[in-house]
Amino acid sequence: MTIVVRATEPHEFRIAANAFSVALMNPPPSDERWQLSLPSWQNAPSFSAWDGVTCVGHGSHDIVDTTVPGGARLSTSAVTRVGVLPTHRRRGVGTGLMQALIDDAGQRNLTLMSLRASEATIYGRYGFGVAGDYCGATIDPGKVRPLNGATGAGSFRILDSGEIVDVVAPLYERVAHRRPGIVTRPLPWVTRLFRPATERSEPSFVVVHLDTVGQADGYAHYNLRWSDGMNAGSTGWGDVHELFGATDAVELALWQYLFDIDLVTRWQAVGRPVDDLVRFAARDRRGYQQTSMQDEQWLRLIDADAALQGRTYNQVSGSVVIEVSDPVVPANNARWRIGGGGAERSDDAPDLTVGIETIAAAYLGGPSWAALAGTGAVQVANAGAIAAADALFASRPYPHCGTFF
Repeated sequence: MTIVVRATEPHEFRIAANAFSVALMNPPPSDERWQLSLPSWQNAPSFSAWDGVTCVGHGSHDIVDTTVPGGARLSTSAVTRVGVLPTHRRRGVGTGLMQALIDDAGQRNLTLMSLRASEATIYGRYGFGVAGDYCGATIDPGKVRPLNGATGAGSFRILDSGEIVDVVAPLYERVAHRRPGIVTRPLPWVTRLFRPATERSEPSFVVVHLDTVGQADGYAHYNLRWSDGMNAGSTGWGDVHELFGATDAVELALWQYLFDIDLVTRWQAVGRPVDDLVRFAARDRRGYQQTSMQDEQWLRLIDADAALQGRTYNQVSGSVVIEVSDPVVPANNARWRIGGGGAERSDDAPDLTVGIETIAAAYLGGPSWAALAGTGAVQVANAGAIAAADALFASRPYPHCGTFF
């Protein structure tokens, strides 16, 4: 029987959710869990694959904005809930779902697509490149404090559970977009991310930093626990879920607050930027131990014109002509001359030729053109163009998203 990929009807959402859960090795959602997740299904364009009356795969995307170098926010398809039942793998179902999402993003005039990959070998074939990484860290507060650069002005307040979403949602939008890669958050995302703190199902807390006039300018979301069930010799351990400040000084003040919590002798942080500011501010840098590094942002350019013209480039002498090949979105098959003043289409001979997945990887200014060329992902007609492209595209701080979706 032919497998059909189509938009999911609202009355089919739970059927599709069951299929997606099984595809990712989870049980179907309980009634309670389904009611909690239903709003996020109602707000996201959804596509599902059907073998007769059986849902065998699903993919959806939320519509968000991504901050790009220079500070502009570009419309983005945030791809999520992609999975295929094990009974229907390697039959083109995943490709059909991804094609439906790419087509839908184009029809909505979105500029970018972004996703978090459960497997790192899947999405390159659909034009996605790894544009940013994240790291995990274990931090010894006794070694790293006091931090250099933390503001001593202002105060802190732990939020009540009932006010967390109302306070944090607008605060995140106001202070978090200081790096390329940061995305806006639909309200269902905020509700999900802070549910442990709002429901008090865990010792989970949100603290805000207040400036000298009482205005919130940053926050940290963290958990606390005992290392050994409060037995003799047990100490406190903490987990940092996320931390954002309007300035570096505020960000470091929030870290200082965490490191000064009595009884806590170890902090673990996940999803941190690879150039995490707190590591450089530590009194003893060895107190910040990077424990892992993983791919975070898989990016695709849907509208290469809007994407390349929407970010800024560093002011350097000269320019490069880059030719892009995109087998899925024909409009992206073109050449652009890129210089310090921006990007424009060009008919000139290319200095560099790349697939859409390669320019997507370089787009936010993290991975270097030199490294991409070293892997054979760049055809180089002008040897000097690699250094020029690196000088043009590089962005600091490094790209980071900090939101799992």
